[in-house]
Amino acid sequence: MNCKTCNFQLSNTAQYCSNCGAKIVHDRLSLKGTWEEFVGPFFSWDNNFWRTFFGLFKNPKDVLEAYITGARKKYFQPFSYIILYATIAVFFYKFFPLEIIANYSEGLTDGYQNSNPSNKVPKIDMKAYVEVLMGYYNFFVLLLIPIYAIVSYILFKKKGHNFFEHLVFNSYLQTNLGFISLILQVFLVNVLGMGFGFYSILFLFLFIVFTLYAFKELYHQNLKQSLVSGIKYLLLFFGLYIGVIITFSILIGILYALILLK
Repeated sequence: MNCKTCNFQLSNTAQYCSNCGAKIVHDRLSLKGTWEEFVGPFFSWDNNFWRTFFGLFKNPKDVLEAYITGARKKYFQPFSYIILYATIAVFFYKFFPLEIIANYSEGLTDGYQNSNPSNKVPKIDMKAYVEVLMGYYNFFVLLLIPIYAIVSYILFKKKGHNFFEHLVFNSYLQTNLGFISLILQVFLVNVLGMGFGFYSILFLFLFIVFTLYAFKELYHQNLKQSLVSGIKYLLLFFGLYIGVIITFSILIGILYALILLK
């Protein structure tokens, strides 16, 4: 028989093509076959997704270096990992919205009205804004990854990895943290009713610890080196982040002023 993918001649008992590596399929599609082919691998504890997710906690150095050293099939590819998370996050926030958004809308409207009593201020709907934001969540995730990459590249430049390799590292790390944030929000905020402010502080702590741990393992740092790197990382990140926020705020302000002048 011949391989259906590359037409390479194979023995009748072959399960995989020795030329292109494709799986040899003899059976027609059925419910069982569809589950095994498409759904089963995702729920399998030995598939690339779970191996990547747990590997970033257990052995982050191996996961982070696998892709850049050419082991492309051992773990989930970094940018596919981002897209998967972003897609799940969009649906997640539809089913588990944050009630604080509605309350924040009223507080923001009242605060702006008090500071401008002479003007009649329409209700500011932050909930609608956040819903739009979550609808394009995948784009915002992609925009933030380069900032993390710039920070770690500057901080660990002497270790020999270039910017694009740091882009891969941070794609893995931030995506893993994203999955953890979804789980924590459901359990702590939506189920247990934890305040969103306290949850944000808790997640910031988790973000710092996990990021420092990953780079500590990657670069074989001791505790002192890791703490120093952590302080520098936070200063660089928040400096860049605030710079980006100010830049976008200025651009939005200019755009808004131009609209008013028309």
